[in-house]
Amino acid sequence: MPYFKLIKIDATDSTNTLLRQRCSTNLSPDGEVLWTTTQRQGRGQGNTVWQSQSGKNLTFSMYKEFKLVKVQNPFVLSCLVSLGIQAALESLKIPNVHVKWPNDIMSGDKKVCGILIENMFKGSSLHASIIGIGLNVNQENFENLPKAASMFQITGTTYDLDDVLATCLDSIRQKLELLIHSEEQIIKLYEASLYRNKKPSTFESNGSLFTGIIRGVNLQGLLKVQLEDNQMVLFDLKTIKLKN
Repeated sequence: MPYFKLIKIDATDSTNTLLRQRCSTNLSPDGEVLWTTTQRQGRGQGNTVWQSQSGKNLTFSMYKEFKLVKVQNPFVLSCLVSLGIQAALESLKIPNVHVKWPNDIMSGDKKVCGILIENMFKGSSLHASIIGIGLNVNQENFENLPKAASMFQITGTTYDLDDVLATCLDSIRQKLELLIHSEEQIIKLYEASLYRNKKPSTFESNGSLFTGIIRGVNLQGLLKVQLEDNQMVLFDLKTIKLKN
């Protein structure tokens, strides 16, 4: 993996947190990747916790600077990272892979990967990002997580973690090269892979359930939902949850 500087550690609370600490003291070069076999306090979106069995899965974070390409809309970065993981899993023969808005990776109706991106800005442009990824690889069961699954559970194959990591990193690298394209082009690629796009689905918002149809996202990453009265409404991550 010549593009990346890989650092493997036995255990840490959170690879994102540790990488941010390294960045604050200028220890991390562009392309540094922290990979741990045991993450004690992995973080998901919002206040959620990413649960991962030690030695069975991939939990890693990447530091990426944007010096040659100006990125003013961080959502396009989230799109491309998600598409990178999707492409990696497809190359590993994982079936029916889609991106669940905003950036969970699904195989069928099971979540196999979560992504947490923390951005750093200079002025209005994105200077650098810490890209955290938790991928369920060889874990055999998930207690109290009925919607989670691992690559092993889906295919019956035990995977080499080093090989899966190399595949993911190379795929992400390839997708990030698309940052030179327009935001509209990137959004179209993302929408083509969006989980339950254009399908009737059940949502929860403000404690109430309703039916709608996902009609893609806008440039800021807000979810477009067509309601039963044909009204088109935009939602952010804090105001809506896709139930099925």
